[in-house]
Amino acid sequence: MMKRAFLSIALIFLAGHLWGQSDPMGKDALQRELEYEIMAPCCYGGPVADHDSDAAQKVKEQIARLLAEGKTKEEILDMYVAIYGEQILARPRAQGFNLLAYIMPPTILLVGGLLVVYFVSRIKAPASEPSSVESTSYSDEFFKKIEKEMQELNI
Repeated sequence: MMKRAFLSIALIFLAGHLWGQSDPMGKDALQRELEYEIMAPCCYGGPVADHDSDAAQKVKEQIARLLAEGKTKEEILDMYVAIYGEQILARPRAQGFNLLAYIMPPTILLVGGLLVVYFVSRIKAPASEPSSVESTSYSDEFFKKIEKEMQELNI
């Protein structure tokens, strides 16, 4: 009796796990991944997964067919790059000039952060220095002059 209950619970969890991972449209993970990596050739405004245009629908169908034929992800991406060029990819490949798209943002953030730290430390430094004797004598002189003028005005 205990084995039967345990087996039933295990099957329920397994079925729930498998059902939770399945796509309602019946697409597998690789097909969804490819649909988000290939831009819609009609306008290059977004991946084919987000487009409902005729061109995007044709690409989705072609991806499904190519995967059914046993093509790999790289083969499919290479085929679309050969037809449409690099702009068909949602993410540029990290090679050649496109490598700058991956290197420049962190580099700019790092250099910018270092510049901010440098200039903030330079702004703080003069404020921590002791004031000079001349500025103290000038302020004493200024206050004496004000006091004298106030006495003349009887304030």
